[in-house]
Amino acid sequence: MATHTMSKTPSGRAFSSILLFPNEAKPDSSRALALIRSLLKARGVRAATATGAPPARLLRDADLAVALGGDGTMLHVARLVAPRGIPLLGVNVGTLGFLSGSEAGDLKRCMSAVLAGRFVIEERSMLSTEVLRGGRRVFGPEPALNEAVIRCGEQARAITLSTRSGERFVADYFGDGLIVATPTGSTAYSLAASGPIVDPSLDVTLVAPICPHTLTQRPLIVPAHLPLTIRLGRRREGEAPRVLVSLDGRSGCELQVGDEVRVCRAEAPLRLLLPPGRSFFEVLRRKLKWGQR
Repeated sequence: MATHTMSKTPSGRAFSSILLFPNEAKPDSSRALALIRSLLKARGVRAATATGAPPARLLRDADLAVALGGDGTMLHVARLVAPRGIPLLGVNVGTLGFLSGSEAGDLKRCMSAVLAGRFVIEERSMLSTEVLRGGRRVFGPEPALNEAVIRCGEQARAITLSTRSGERFVADYFGDGLIVATPTGSTAYSLAASGPIVDPSLDVTLVAPICPHTLTQRPLIVPAHLPLTIRLGRRREGEAPRVLVSLDGRSGCELQVGDEVRVCRAEAPLRLLLPPGRSFFEVLRRKLKWGQR
């Protein structure tokens, strides 16, 4: 499998067909949508608006996708466009907008720069997750940009997850679950679980336990080219814990004892459109107040 370290290349291209993904739950999204459509029309650029899951024809014809919302909108659109190699620009009309390349108030300048080819493309690794039951696939493979999460369901009961990296046994985790995250996802759920912040240029995968019942199991950083296999076990006979797999906050699959969750680096990275000179650390300082006293 190819290595997907983060690379920055000038977009250097004229986009002719743009697919717009507004978050209809956000009032500012509709205003941003009207503005961007008028800007594109004035420049003779075709634009289509997607609501829900867009038809395959729209995805096939698009050479740029624009998400109008927050990080949740970006995560939704990423899994649609990454397998097709379509670059994605985020316009933040939410609260955080950690993945966005532009704020809604700067939309005119941003689109002028994009259409002039003055933005850069960063490739961000994604995850591919599947669930095997008795050696047969019952879920996936499904992509995720931030993380795959395996955690206990409604019951307040710790679960046992036996984990391997490639052929190497890692540990039997006992706690509320595990987060498997990309470097991009290191600033999301994993960060709330005391995981480290990982530079997106690194080709690694992060494994962060959720509320482990031991002081010795801390987050790990492992090579991204090795798949992770996580098997749901039980501590006593007859135990049937309710355990869920979710991807980027989306419900995925309910596990049974003995099921294996396999998480590996997805074949296709997300091609993220960002302004030139953007620094990951500057975004940390501005969005997460990192390093401030």
